[in-house]
Amino acid sequence: MHTLRTCLLASICAVALLMTWDAPVSGQNGFVWKSFRPERSPSSVKVLVMGKRLTYHPLVKGEDIYVTVEGPTRLRVLTRIEFGQETGGEKSYYLRYERDDGKKGKFRRVATASHTAVLANDQSIHLGSSRSIYLKVPDGKHTYRFYVGSKSSYRLYLRFYERTIELDTKSDNVAFTPVNFTQSVPLIVKEEEVSYYRVGEADSLTLSVIGPTTIKVLARLEFDPTMFSDQKFRVRVLEDSNEKRVFPLRSKPSEIAEYGVMSEKVPGKGAVFFIEVPRGKHDYRFEILDNGRSALLRFFIPREDLSNNL
Repeated sequence: MHTLRTCLLASICAVALLMTWDAPVSGQNGFVWKSFRPERSPSSVKVLVMGKRLTYHPLVKGEDIYVTVEGPTRLRVLTRIEFGQETGGEKSYYLRYERDDGKKGKFRRVATASHTAVLANDQSIHLGSSRSIYLKVPDGKHTYRFYVGSKSSYRLYLRFYERTIELDTKSDNVAFTPVNFTQSVPLIVKEEEVSYYRVGEADSLTLSVIGPTTIKVLARLEFDPTMFSDQKFRVRVLEDSNEKRVFPLRSKPSEIAEYGVMSEKVPGKGAVFFIEVPRGKHDYRFEILDNGRSALLRFFIPREDLSNNL
C-alpha cells in the first residue's frame, strides 16, 4: 500500500506540477472562521469586495453594535474605514469595546484606500483596506459592545467572525505550521485572514514533516514599488541540509490579496508546487535564490496524513 502510494506521489512530482493560485484558503491549521450577524446593530449595508456582495454594519459616534458569543473561543472583527470618493492616502482610527463583565479596550488601525471595496449602492464611495482585531472570549456566554470615541468623525464598517472548534472537513488539505520561522505575515484574501511565513535574505524557516506524504507549498512573491508585473523567482528546497530541488516560479501582483498590516509592498499571486516527503522525519528549509527578493510561503499536507505529524 505504501509502495503504491509512494509511486503515485513520485509521479505527481515528476511532472513538475506548477500552477498559479489566488483563492482564499479557509482555516489556519484546519480551523475555519464563520461570519455571523450581530445581536443588535443600527443598520447594515452591502459592500462589493472584489465583486462579491458582503454585509457590513456601519458604526459612527453615538451608536453601538452588540454581539454575543459563547466562549471559550476567539472573536474576529474585520474593520474598514470609509474614504468617500478619495482613492489615495491613508487614515487611522480606533475601535473600542466593552465586555459584559466591565472589561474595556481599544484598537488602533491604519488603512489605505482600497480599489476593490466600494458600497454596492454607490460605487463612488470607497472603503479602506480591511484591518482585523481579535478578542479572546473566556468561558461562558458574553456580550460585547463596540463603539467609537465621542470625538470621532469617521464611519467604520464591521463584519464579525467566530472561530469554530471543529476541523474544516471540506478541504482535503490542512494548513501546516513551520517549527521555526523568522516572521509570520498576516494576509487578507477575500475577507479571510491567513498566516504566511517570509523567506528572504533576512528571513528563514524550517518545516518538520513525517513522511511518506506530500507537502503543498503556496508561494507569493513580494512586489516592491520598483518591480514590474509578471516576475520570475526561484525557491530552493533543502531536505535535511541537502538540496532537494529548485522550483522556477512566476508571479504578478495579486488583485485579491493584501497585507493585514501596513506595507509598501504588494503580495503576488500564489504559485503552487509540491514536495514529496520520503518515509521518516525530515526537516525542510526554503531559500529565495534571487538577490534582494522575498516571498511568503504557506504549507499544507493531506488530511489523511495529519496523524503522522501530531
